[in-house]
Amino acid sequence: MTYDEFSLIRRWTSRSAGQTGDGLSVGIGDDAAVFSLPADREVVACCDAMVETVHFLKETMNPSDIGYKAVISNISDVAAMGGIPKYALISIAVSPNWTAEECQQIYDGIYAACEAYGVRVIGGDTVSSPAALSLSVTVMGEVEKGRALLRSAAKPGQLVFVTGHVGGSAAGLDLLLQTAKTGEAVEEMWQPLVAFHQRPVAQVAAGRILAASANPGALNDVSDGLASELWEISEASGVCLRIEAELIPVAETTRMYASHKGKDPLHWALYGGEDYQLAGTIEAVEEERIGALFAQQGIPFTVIGRVEAGGPSVVMNRNSRWEPVAKAGFNHFGKADARKG
Repeated sequence: MTYDEFSLIRRWTSRSAGQTGDGLSVGIGDDAAVFSLPADREVVACCDAMVETVHFLKETMNPSDIGYKAVISNISDVAAMGGIPKYALISIAVSPNWTAEECQQIYDGIYAACEAYGVRVIGGDTVSSPAALSLSVTVMGEVEKGRALLRSAAKPGQLVFVTGHVGGSAAGLDLLLQTAKTGEAVEEMWQPLVAFHQRPVAQVAAGRILAASANPGALNDVSDGLASELWEISEASGVCLRIEAELIPVAETTRMYASHKGKDPLHWALYGGEDYQLAGTIEAVEEERIGALFAQQGIPFTVIGRVEAGGPSVVMNRNSRWEPVAKAGFNHFGKADARKG
């Protein structure tokens, strides 16, 4: 199919035309966007790409879900820094096996995610690709000067926590891959797993609560699996994280599906990825206060362990036996424990 680049850009991004205000002085439609921040704020910027067959398959993701998830993965990174997401740049490389209508649906998902989190699309690029569709999203936000949350801020004596539930996205991918093979519809009881995988939630409110703490700890978002994110904190901070397996929050639907399939839900929680929850550390004296603030926002909050001197290392108590947690998860340049979908 032949694409008219400029007409398609105008069509797909028409909802951003003419947008200005709230720091944005030049929006989409010029050579570049122009925006400013208040003097007491710093820029938080991140970029993430989704490539067909590497991160998603048409069999497991609708076009709108692809766009939605690409934005959420970046908003989650801003959340992990304690920031407020504000602007997005979208670059798409379209292969011949994707129609203009399907790409429009991708942008529908992009805008759905942006609107849900108050983010405005301010530019990007559209090109052709010979084989696979690639979608790259850059999100820029703001955080109070000196208040960005870092992986390197974990200290002995702190508690390790995670928001929400983990493992659900990997369970959803397993389900969708199976139904794609058989052609069967997803049963109603497993629909929450589809939502975990296709429409994840970024924990911006949780990041803001933690950024406002008088003595914040480390923070990371769960994109490549809880084990991978805990290891990143451990290595950046030079500490040992001791985790209780039975405390890791796994949704009941995920546990039920794992039992149905004869699989270990904890493996999905540790190594599956794409849950986009937040994992980090807090001072022990802050547990009750932060837990109450999270509860007010309807955000599940679970303490799963503690920080100790030594390391870097991550160990887990399972069935009264301490064992090392493998430094594994999704890895573009090595063998992954769970393939993204």
